[in-house]
Amino acid sequence: MARRTSASQRHPELSATLRQVVEALRDESLRCAEGGLLGSEDELLARYKVSRPTLRQAAALVAQEQLLQVRRGVGGGYIARRPTSRAVAHMAAIFLRTRDASLDELTHAMAPIRAELARLAATKLDDASCEAFQDFLRREAEAANAGGARFRAFAKSEREFGQLLGAASGNHVLTLFMEILFDLAANIPPEHDLLSGRPDRVAAYREQRTRLVEAIMGGDPNLAELLSNRTSELYQQWQGDAPLRLPS
Repeated sequence: MARRTSASQRHPELSATLRQVVEALRDESLRCAEGGLLGSEDELLARYKVSRPTLRQAAALVAQEQLLQVRRGVGGGYIARRPTSRAVAHMAAIFLRTRDASLDELTHAMAPIRAELARLAATKLDDASCEAFQDFLRREAEAANAGGARFRAFAKSEREFGQLLGAASGNHVLTLFMEILFDLAANIPPEHDLLSGRPDRVAAYREQRTRLVEAIMGGDPNLAELLSNRTSELYQQWQGDAPLRLPS
């Protein structure tokens, strides 16, 4: 396994003292339970033997990593935090937008990730995930009976399905990658989306996705992987050769 990147590698412009305090705060936060108190500012000043400006600058850098929260006033102090997957995914999506990522890259990256998540979900399905998928299918059926081919409602259900898939799979790494791609896809203008304004496509995609959910609930990992790939192929078929760039 690769070694953890040090503060000096992430922030080469920092002084040696500041780097040491950044690393110390980060390590303390990771050892502490979320919401746990690392100490008051005065306690940390005495512990690290640095100036108040140095401690506050280091705390600000660790807070940017969502590993620290500073509470001022009586009963305050330096509190351990944990970054949310949504925040990490959002920043990664912004990075990809600055690199001029294309819709083609997005769809081809999503396909194998979702197929593996579907396979894992069918393999590891538990009662809680099964109940969540059943509720999802119930609401999908209600939407279909109500003529639910509206793009906005479909986009919301697609992201919800991704969240259910990730939770059922038990794979945090692949789930995070998928969340990054969903966050990136959210920036596609409706007029450029392949399903927006196309109720026939929304209905076809929903039908294929329902079959995928049923395969997962049936505990058939091979069929779940196959149907996930077919769902992705359906979208890629509509995409064709359109070299659409995502907005930066």
